[in-house]
Amino acid sequence: MALIRIEHVDKSFAARHGSISIMQDISFDVADSDFLAIVGPSGCGKSTLLRLIQGLDKPTGGQIFFRDSPVTSVCTKMAMVFQSFALFPWLTVSQNVAFGLEALGWPPDRIRSQVDRYISVTGLDGFQEAFPRELSGGMRQRVGLARALAVEPSVLLMDEPFSALDPLTAESLREEILQLWRDPELPPDAVLLVSHNIEEAIQLADRIIVLSRRPSHVLADVHVDLPRPRDRKSQAFYDLTDRVYSLITEGGSAPTAPPAANGAAAPQKAL
Repeated sequence: MALIRIEHVDKSFAARHGSISIMQDISFDVADSDFLAIVGPSGCGKSTLLRLIQGLDKPTGGQIFFRDSPVTSVCTKMAMVFQSFALFPWLTVSQNVAFGLEALGWPPDRIRSQVDRYISVTGLDGFQEAFPRELSGGMRQRVGLARALAVEPSVLLMDEPFSALDPLTAESLREEILQLWRDPELPPDAVLLVSHNIEEAIQLADRIIVLSRRPSHVLADVHVDLPRPRDRKSQAFYDLTDRVYSLITEGGSAPTAPPAANGAAAPQKAL
């Protein structure tokens, strides 16, 4: 049984002179233990697709299932980490992490224990009483991650979580995400990552759903069969980066470019 099934999903938005089609006939499954990335051109509906999966918005056509039940409202078994951090500036770190647990009606003692655990897990010890304005971008994103993990979701949705960070901080957080992902004692059962950065998707994910330009459809479901830790300078990493990039820019045709000279790594490719 698939953890998530996306079946023939369409999404359009009303406009002054009719409607704008964002995606058409999107179908794929997400299994337990999947780390799946979604890539595609800007404006193709990647973030919209995450919102549809969690139930924050409804598809125009088709259906989405979570553990064989249709998603008809916000699914509390999923949690989102946003690009813009989405923290409450008037709440402390501890209060931000506790917010989702309070919304679920957890008792205060259990909330305190859970908040302490995930503040520790995400490296926020000592910052419990700090406000978001007092934190760096990387620390604020850690708060967003702690808040999402604290509700122990089955599915962690990440909408370009590293794009607002400087390169060194983003790289550090990617490694931390992978460490958390490999810990069997921590949630979630699956991760869905939206990214504009193809190298980031290959570094993190085991599958990559490649979307076309709007109205988007699935160009390919690419399996990343590279051993971890993944070497960005390897020829295999370069070839896979080039393949995904070519799928998007050439509408699904196979890459024809020769390997880089002397095994040089490809330049970072983002969309």
